[in-house]
Amino acid sequence: MTRILAIHGVNQYDPARTPDAAAARLGAVWHKALNRELPVPVDAVDMRLVYYADLLRPTGPAAQGATDDLDHLSPEAADAARRWGEAHGLDLNKAQGRVLTPVRWVADAVAQRKGLDSKLVRRFVGSFFPELVAYLHSPARQTVQRRLADAIAKESPTVLIAHSLGSVVAYDTLWQHAHKVDVLLTIGSPLAMPDIVFPRLQHTPRSGKGVRPHTVGHWINIADPGDLVAIPQPLTKHFDDVDSNLSSGIGAFSFHQAASYLKCSATAKALAPFLG
Repeated sequence: MTRILAIHGVNQYDPARTPDAAAARLGAVWHKALNRELPVPVDAVDMRLVYYADLLRPTGPAAQGATDDLDHLSPEAADAARRWGEAHGLDLNKAQGRVLTPVRWVADAVAQRKGLDSKLVRRFVGSFFPELVAYLHSPARQTVQRRLADAIAKESPTVLIAHSLGSVVAYDTLWQHAHKVDVLLTIGSPLAMPDIVFPRLQHTPRSGKGVRPHTVGHWINIADPGDLVAIPQPLTKHFDDVDSNLSSGIGAFSFHQAASYLKCSATAKALAPFLG
């Protein structure tokens, strides 16, 4: 039987449930979304989800879920958000410089460039960057990796599906712990994000490029052309040995949602050859 292990992205903190209960709830959502297009019913596949949001423990506005309050971001999260704006082509020197430009202005400027609702983008920035920074810049990074590594060792999955920040966790973990996975499917991945994620990966890039973990048989990446954190595209410009890099629109207002990636036809086609 094919075994699928999944790892989520940001904004999944569920303080009302135990980690196991939160994993089961979110896993059911992923299960339903993935089942929509698969040629083989996912009911015939053993699918589990690794939950780690409790280990990052958001505080302040982020603890209540997505928020458009960008005035209380930590200095590290605010700096990451400004660098992200620059990666989208904003010239912060024409504003107030990287240090002084308000993050709200950055979010609104990116929203205008992409034709998106500014409040939607503010909420996205307010949830994504605090959790990204909490992973990249705290001791919790090793604890999060250990939870995924233990799950891979226990489940021996055929496929590892990693969304958003989860793809960074997966990449780090597969290099640090060398567990074998036949297929790594990254969706909405920020692995190539310059100045923020890429230079802080725990495996040293080769000649300026990242490398597929040696224990991964196949690496498939799917990115919506409008995904605000799956930048720059294509991922293959920044990582060697990506077997398939697919560009697939998942909806103008769903540019980064895991469920939208999971239920798109590109995901079903990518997984079909590996489902027994």
